Formats: sequence, structure tokens, C-alpha cells
Amino acid sequence: IRDSIYAFQSPSNPDNTVVVMTVNPLAGVASGTTFKHRAKYQFLIDTDGDRRQEEVFTVRFSKPNDDGEQRVRLRVGKAGNRTTVLRGTTGETTSGGGITMTAGTFDDPFFFDLQAFLDQVKGEGGGRTFCDGNETDFFAGANVSAIVIELPSSVLGGEVSAWARTRVGKTTVDRMGIPAIATVLIPDGLEDAYNATHPAQDRRFWADDIRDSLLALSGLDGTPYSTAEATAIAEVLSPDLVPFDPSSDAGFEALNGRQLADDVIDAELGIVTGGFFGGSAVLTSDCVDANDVPFLDTFPYLAPAHD
Repeated sequence: IRDSIYAFQSPSNPDNTVVVMTVNPLAGVASGTTFKHRAKYQFLIDTDGDRRQEEVFTVRFSKPNDDGEQRVRLRVGKAGNRTTVLRGTTGETTSGGGITMTAGTFDDPFFFDLQAFLDQVKGEGGGRTFCDGNETDFFAGANVSAIVIELPSSVLGGEVSAWARTRVGKTTVDRMGIPAIATVLIPDGLEDAYNATHPAQDRRFWADDIRDSLLALSGLDGTPYSTAEATAIAEVLSPDLVPFDPSSDAGFEALNGRQLADDVIDAELGIVTGGFFGGSAVLTSDCVDANDVPFLDTFPYLAPAHD
């Protein structure tokens, strides 16, 4: 289970863009509910297609006080040229200069039959399969730590690519782009090496691994992609960046950002198991089609945390 990034046109103001970073999966159970005070939580935006960040939004946190609250600071710009634009406290909404930000504990927006995936795709042998009549949203009732920022889309310009990362010192402890790339297509045990790679290097270092994973997954029914097909898809999926057009309200299925309600698992199951070139995919759905609770229509859009 990894952290995630979302990017979408604001439902309440089409001239704005919303970016969300979720960390601490299963917050309060398997993870903490506070942010690392020595870490930098960064949204990185490529505005010119060179696969490198031109805009950087960095969020940092103080140590939690006795009540678990943390001071929050948002800075915009690259190293050596960052400007603090907002200061606040976790659990509160802070606004200024057209930007609105909050950070805290929320309902986890991800929905997915994780156990069926582990059994059917990862081969853990538990006997579950997708859509077997026992569909279970593993993340129902789960919480997550999240950072939500809404800003004028004019700040980003036109079509962009986005990713996010968590850094401690000079070490990237997690990077987030297209959902499931790191968890499904990068071989187990190579997470740290993947995190240490910049997206601009993905095709050089990871395209072969992504290709090999696609060949294996598309062959679950004995009819895998050809090597040429898997190679072409690997080039689409690397670098691991989320393409986003702020002027469009389309979502992940249109390869346009990621909205909270997007069923990314269904879309990706079809891609990785044979459906990218119009073929018959082995898997097309996990039969978990929506979040366990409704999202909000206004900022911060995420549902409140579960008790």
C-alpha cells in the first residue's frame, strides 16, 4: 500500500486546480496520524514536457504538540528560490493569495479489493478472485493523512504533468505518480531503488521491468501481449507522471489527472491484462466501484475521517 497523488479540476470552481497527496495508509492502525516533521512533502509540476519540475509546492510540518496538532508551511518554488505563501495548523483550512490549503486526517479515498488482487494477481494462494461474490473494499472505514491544495489553474499554465514525493534530507522515501505503477509493475523489493530515481530516468532504468511485468500479467489467460506491444505500453507508462489538463473536467480514464471518484483499478486492470490495444482483457474490474462514503462537493473534497 503506497501513498497517492490526485489532480483534478475543482468541482466548485472550474478555474481552479486541486492537488491532493495522501500518506500514512491505514492511519491510526498501521500508520501514524501525523506528518514527519523533518520531511518535505512536495507536489512537482512539469510545465514544458521535459519530465522535470518547473513548479514545486513544498509542505513542511512542525513536531506535533500534546494534542497532535502540527504547524504547516507551504512554500512555492525550487530550492534557493522558495517563497512561503501560507502558514497554518493541521485540521484547519488556510487561505491566501488565491491558494487554499488544509492538512490532516481524512477518509481514505482509495477503493479496491486488495485481497482478491493479492490472491489472483500476486499469487498468494488465498483463494479469492475479483468479482467472486465476496467483493470487499479493503479501504472501507480506513483513514489517511492528506494534504489538499486548491490554486488558480493559471499558476500552472496549460497542460502539465504532475507527481509527488516525500523527502527526508536528500532521500526520497516515496514518490507518487500513476496509480499502481510502483505497486504492480515494479518488481517487489525494488521500491527504494525506484523511489531514488527521478521520473526523467524512468525509461532508462525501469521500462524493461514494466515491460516484463506487463508480459506476465497480460498472460494470465495464456495470451500475453507481444513484446512489441508491452514495450509500447511501458513507454506510455514511463516516466511515471500524471498528465493533466486543468481546462478539462475529464478524469483518469481519459488520461487526465486523477479525480477522487475515479475507479483507477478497473481502468488499469484492463490495460495491464491485455486490453490496451483493444484486445480482450483478462481482468476488467474488481467489482468495487465506489468509495464507501460520498466525497464533498466543496473544499477539501475528501470525506471526513472515520471515528
